[in-house]
Amino acid sequence: MRKLLLLSVLTAGLMSNLHAEERRPEMARYTMAYSGGEGYRVWIARFGSKENQEALVQISGIDHKLDGRVMRAKMVPNVGGGSVDYTTTLDGQPYKLLSVEGTKAVLRVTGAPWTSDLCYDKSLVGDRPPQHLLTDYLDGTQQKK
Repeated sequence: MRKLLLLSVLTAGLMSNLHAEERRPEMARYTMAYSGGEGYRVWIARFGSKENQEALVQISGIDHKLDGRVMRAKMVPNVGGGSVDYTTTLDGQPYKLLSVEGTKAVLRVTGAPWTSDLCYDKSLVGDRPPQHLLTDYLDGTQQKK
C-alpha cells in the first residue's frame, strides 16, 4: 500500500512539473550576444511569438540599476528596416535600452549612446541560453540593484 501511495505522489509531482513546463512562454531557439571594450555585455532572445515583436534583454557590466536584470523589451524596427530598437518601461516611462544593426549594437541605458559600440560576440552566446533568460525573468531571481 505504501508503495502505491508513493508511486501516486511521484506521478502527481511529475505531472505538475510537465504542466508547469507547458505554461512557459515561447522563446527563441538562440540567444544573440554583444560585448564592448569596457566589459559591457548584452544578451537578447525573442520572447513569445515572432508576431509579438518582444524580447528578453539582459545587460551586464554597467554601473547602473539595470545591471544584471532580465527585462522584457519591445522590438521596434527603425524606418528602412536596417536596425531595431529595444525599449522597455521604467518608472512608467518608455526607455530605450539599445539599438542593434546587424553585428553592431549601441547601448543607450543612460539615455545617450555609450562611448563604446558593442559587437556581436559568439563566445558569449552559450553563457545565457534563451531558457535561462526566461527562467530568471519568470522567477524574478535576476540580480536587482
